[in-house]
Amino acid sequence: MKQSIIVLLGLLLLAGCSGATPAATPTPDYADELMGAVYDPPRELQEFNLDSTTGAAFELSAYSGDVILLYFGYRSCPDFCPTTFAELRRVMNDLGDLAEKVQVVFVTIDPDRDTLDLLGLYTAAFNPNFIGLRGEGDTLQAVMDQFGVVAEKQVLGDDPQAYLMDHTASVFLIDPQGRLLSQYLYGTNYRDIVHDIQVLLGANPQA
Repeated sequence: MKQSIIVLLGLLLLAGCSGATPAATPTPDYADELMGAVYDPPRELQEFNLDSTTGAAFELSAYSGDVILLYFGYRSCPDFCPTTFAELRRVMNDLGDLAEKVQVVFVTIDPDRDTLDLLGLYTAAFNPNFIGLRGEGDTLQAVMDQFGVVAEKQVLGDDPQAYLMDHTASVFLIDPQGRLLSQYLYGTNYRDIVHDIQVLLGANPQA
């Protein structure tokens, strides 16, 4: 089963605003086997650098050869985020030894409330190997733009700390070559992600 994303409006607008079009790369032969929504062709990503819960800055290029499952959310999220991370925990458990080649990354869209210490506690509650990332302002926005992610504050009352964040609730899969390969909408069965990683790493035995 293949769901190909030929054009994503948000990413197209981004390319138009920047005046630069990412170089096209061939769609992998195994893409037809993937269950997620496949980017056709895979999108080359620009390097980004954000503070992380590991204590060292996170650089995308440092994970070359691994699969990255990237999710944008926030620690106070009442529904989508904890549900998604519970599913990602199941993904890692089902992968067995292949989990050593997979890194789950959580980018907060709420840096005003999400300190690295709090993000570390949050991610560790699901899996001690999950990494939380934090950036602010234009730095964070540039990363969100690469993935077409949007986030909007919904104020709940007079307290400036009382708000929710409406946000894109997808998991993004970055392949061992550092390309954005597929997207999993909220509610995707975690077994689909397990399947796709098994296919991907099987097709890239040196990853």
